[in-house]
Amino acid sequence: MGRAEVKLFQRAADDAAEFLKLRLDGKRRVKVFSHLDADGITAASIMAKCLYSFDVPFSVRFTQPLRQEEVASLPADSRDLFIFLDQGSAQLEAIRGSLLAKRAEVLVIDHHPGPFRDHPGLAILNPHLCGLNGAKDVSASGGAYAVAESLDSHFRPLAGLAIAGAIGDRQEFFSGFTGVNEVIAKRATDLGLIRSGEGLRFVGRTLLKVVECIKMSTRPYVVGLSGNLVACRSLVESLGIQLSSFIFELQPEEERAIADAIFSRVGALAANEEFSRTLWGQVYTSMAEEVVGPRDLREQAALFDACCNMKKPEAGFAVGIGDEASLDEARALLDSRQEEMLRTLSWFTRNLASVKSMGALKYIYCGSEVNPAMTGEALSLLIESGLVTMDKPLFGLTETKTGEIKISARGTPALAMGGVNIGAALTKSTAEVGGQGGGHDVSAGGRVPKERMDEFLIKLDHILMEGG
Repeated sequence: MGRAEVKLFQRAADDAAEFLKLRLDGKRRVKVFSHLDADGITAASIMAKCLYSFDVPFSVRFTQPLRQEEVASLPADSRDLFIFLDQGSAQLEAIRGSLLAKRAEVLVIDHHPGPFRDHPGLAILNPHLCGLNGAKDVSASGGAYAVAESLDSHFRPLAGLAIAGAIGDRQEFFSGFTGVNEVIAKRATDLGLIRSGEGLRFVGRTLLKVVECIKMSTRPYVVGLSGNLVACRSLVESLGIQLSSFIFELQPEEERAIADAIFSRVGALAANEEFSRTLWGQVYTSMAEEVVGPRDLREQAALFDACCNMKKPEAGFAVGIGDEASLDEARALLDSRQEEMLRTLSWFTRNLASVKSMGALKYIYCGSEVNPAMTGEALSLLIESGLVTMDKPLFGLTETKTGEIKISARGTPALAMGGVNIGAALTKSTAEVGGQGGGHDVSAGGRVPKERMDEFLIKLDHILMEGG
């Protein structure tokens, strides 16, 4: 995947922008549906700023990817323009059979695979149509940004939101960004809209005093420090660093001293690349003028994700579009989310012996002990913190209040390069037991009836053994 694919994506973004611009005439009702995670919030924020600047009335609704019947039930006619962000690709058959059949028009900006087909009332911007990988080369926020920038270059300061969305979707790798994300980040850096440098990558480096920042760390989760205020205070005091300092205020040698002390404390784990690169590496700061909330893009992503996890995506969206009055609520949600994630990761670390291994996968059954909305992120954090060996993809199974089993799945780029596609495997295996699921090759999810969980695991293992 190289420049040709990125150029093809840019041409597709130009086409999507032209499709959108022709319909921003005030005669259509614009209805935006966006996924309720960091990528969905940033994509919706970019699109909302774009629509607002064109003085177009619009509404925004945050949802899980709509089920086929939910798409079919949406009221629609020729006055409607539907914009689906970070979803829509998997619902294209329902979109064709309902919304387009009712003469509504639809723009889909997504990065998930789907059954793509042309239709005169439909425009799609998706990296999978351009030879790119939607799990790493660009997320929905990057797609929304590409469309906005094509409409008018004065939207370029929104690049920070696009990068925050990519970080939230774990599309930043140890070697940096790839594909469209790399182009967006480089251009924004060259234009002075983003500044990058090396340092501690804790969420909270600009928000919390150094001791509290380490204590609240979930990325990475440092056994013995995360959640332990006394141990964190002792570590910082032993280095002669002021307890009242923020990490972003420290001298480079002080920041490095904290990292070295943590590496020394965790022993053999310091040699784990996942852990070491999660603790120390590139830090991105938004330099754009109109930014509400933290300028550290990793913290932005965490704040938006927290709003979703705490079932208040609208609070994150309000911050994303520049509403300072919503910042205190979003910050409180981030604090609550970090506390809950610390409890969740503590449960997982106490129960790592419960991880079961099958032929082609590992899984852990959480029952109702873990919040289903936190499980996928917790799996990612366990992997990044070096606490799980990823020789096979990892699945977390939690019970929902409706009695279903929610599946959260995580792989790695190395497993994906070896042919493991957990999204495709979940699509097949969940359907075979009366559920539904899917996603990327390294990150996916689904739901199955509780009584068919064991049957699902057997089918999933068989599909993975067969190569997808």
